Amino acid sequence: MSEAQPRGTAGTAEPETADREFARIVPKAKDRTLLETVGVTSVEDLLRRFPRRWIDPGEFTSIAGLRELEEGTDAIIHASVVSVDTRQMHSRRGSITTVVLADGTQDTVDAVFFNRPWMGAQLTQDSRILVSARIKHYRGRLQLSSPTLLTGDGQIAAKASDSGSAAPEELAPQRPIPVYPATAKLTSQRFRTFVGAALDQASAEHFADPVPPDLLRAHGLMGFREALEAMHRPETMAQAHTARRRWAYEEALALQTHLLQRREEHEAIHALALTGEKRGSLREFDARLPYALTPSQREEGARISAELAGARPMNRLLQGDVGSGKTLVAMRAMLQAADSDAQSVMLAPTEVLAAQHYRSLVAMLGDQAVPVRGKRDLFSTQGGPPRTAPGGDSEAGAGQETEVAVALLTGSMPRKARQQMLSDLFLGYIDIVVGTHALLSDTTMFHELGLVIVDEQHRFGVEQRAALRQKAGNRTPHTLVMTATPIPRSAALTVFGDLDFSTLTHLPTGSKQITTHLVPLQQHPTWVERVYEVMAEHVARGEQVFAVLPRIEREGDPALDGRPGVEDYAEMLRARPEFSHAVVDVLHGQLPTAEKDERMEAFAAGRTDVLVATTVIEVGIDVPNARVMVIVDADRFGVAQLHQLRGRVGRAGDESLCFLLTYADEDSDAMERLRTVAGTLDGFALADFDVRSRREGDVLGRQQWGGRSSLQHLSVFRDEELIRTARGDAQALLARDPALAQVPALAQRIRDLFRDADEEIFEAG
Repeated sequence: MSEAQPRGTAGTAEPETADREFARIVPKAKDRTLLETVGVTSVEDLLRRFPRRWIDPGEFTSIAGLRELEEGTDAIIHASVVSVDTRQMHSRRGSITTVVLADGTQDTVDAVFFNRPWMGAQLTQDSRILVSARIKHYRGRLQLSSPTLLTGDGQIAAKASDSGSAAPEELAPQRPIPVYPATAKLTSQRFRTFVGAALDQASAEHFADPVPPDLLRAHGLMGFREALEAMHRPETMAQAHTARRRWAYEEALALQTHLLQRREEHEAIHALALTGEKRGSLREFDARLPYALTPSQREEGARISAELAGARPMNRLLQGDVGSGKTLVAMRAMLQAADSDAQSVMLAPTEVLAAQHYRSLVAMLGDQAVPVRGKRDLFSTQGGPPRTAPGGDSEAGAGQETEVAVALLTGSMPRKARQQMLSDLFLGYIDIVVGTHALLSDTTMFHELGLVIVDEQHRFGVEQRAALRQKAGNRTPHTLVMTATPIPRSAALTVFGDLDFSTLTHLPTGSKQITTHLVPLQQHPTWVERVYEVMAEHVARGEQVFAVLPRIEREGDPALDGRPGVEDYAEMLRARPEFSHAVVDVLHGQLPTAEKDERMEAFAAGRTDVLVATTVIEVGIDVPNARVMVIVDADRFGVAQLHQLRGRVGRAGDESLCFLLTYADEDSDAMERLRTVAGTLDGFALADFDVRSRREGDVLGRQQWGGRSSLQHLSVFRDEELIRTARGDAQALLARDPALAQVPALAQRIRDLFRDADEEIFEAG
């Protein structure tokens, strides 16, 4: 079909027409139901559900020859089965089947299949199989990873007995074989048949190109129909890889075009310019600081200050490891807002952390911090809070007021006190309010919200942050997001240009001295005894210890060695003779707020030796005397959590220890994650690993963690230059055709991509 043929495209045609065409291509209702289970409900879905990989044709590789190939290389092996062994995995549900293969020489190789226990019944000793697999080394031994069984005609085998009955020279596939994600009822080969029918039978409207012809020519890209054929029915592997670049560019062009359209709309909305000229609280605060700002605090603080003074809403991510002084930078920004007669809100993920931030801000301000009641009484005698005079100055006089009213608002506050605080907030008697999700309720209203500070944004969803922005009326408040480890979504939006980025690279207390030890208990169960000894040794020296677990209650049957919870672990420590004189306490989210505060304060004051807790202590607790962090079942935590938890020790720059205890399988993804965390204290390196291993998060929608990504072909790290190129192309395209009237297929592609997207995220930047 011609590339120039018009395309009504899925979504523009009448639904009944699209349904009829899909039914014509997949005539059996049970097949359409089967496809629906994997999210395929239209011709468009079929055409765009690309293979996850291809089996590369070529000569067979001997087992000895595998050793000469680089790790990650695909190879096809024709071999005999020596043995088959299936075992259950400890760290997650499922099984591992290891098939030992030989090819007539003394060499053997292991082919490892996940969740295929039936292979043991189908494969017998000396049976011959044809396998496509990827080369991997595990514990110094060669291994075949992600293996796929092939049939005698070079197709993917539906069962083990279909594989490899003919001689090797009769088996080699002549063209790359696409491998689609499969289920028990929908095999890769069956899905390939449905896709072939769509390619051959779909009407012309499905093949219009979202990428304009001049951009295809400028970048040497395949056209739409040619690229579909190259993905689903490639003649060579080079053809398939060339097509992938086209799909990545198309995705980048659609994303950048939409982002630019949203940015143009967003820039029509103004923020309150926080010039800081009406009062002198920031100037007074800086004069009282007992230490100098670090170079990065000065540089990034100046950048933030300049953005706050503008009418364009700031949307900035402040990255810095634990102890780098992010809160001080945020404090100075909030004082600039107060000096502009505007209010600031600091949003924290838990009441414990909100209270910690509140105490920290009050301590930083010293006698500049005043009770809200005192400010209310002062303003009541003056007829209300200072208002901006026609000349631009506050009626109270520029620079005359340096006191700042700071308040803590949480969901557990008594009703009467909460109502009074909400009234004070609305009337403008509060300059800075710290709180949790309680600040998002409909009853919370501000007098003049100018700045939103979000601490640890991976604990808050996009919708929650948007709810705070909406409380600024018809002006968007400036936003500063603080994190110690950028989450995948943040890194992605940074590359896409919707999130500005600041980094604190200097630590006020010097470099952290934290040594991290990975303790694989499945392989070395007795090593845990040494961990207890180290904990007790530090307690005996007057130092303190954190022990963190992923749950409060025990998981599983205690009789079957169920994984302990916080209470169980604390009781176990108290029962050990080396902790007989130690004070062991617990902390978790189900405790009443007052009790949590008491236990936290006791640990901070040194009255508790070992604090056994959940991730409620992940951020916020600052105990310089804590020198040991023990993380039990560390494989249950993400990279960002582990990095944050480890940052709870070594706060004073002293040598500290972190133990990562795990029962994870040696070859699991979880173990790789733990090795990476143990190998570096660099938050940037961990963020990079997080993005590469878990992808960028759902850049288009509400999902922030990695895993499923709405980006099918684009990687914000691998394709950064391609993204920047697409951004320039999108700018030129919109300059000459703002409504995309000349490229309706691109407009439709954008609608398809963003049909389920969270539009609020594109209000940023």
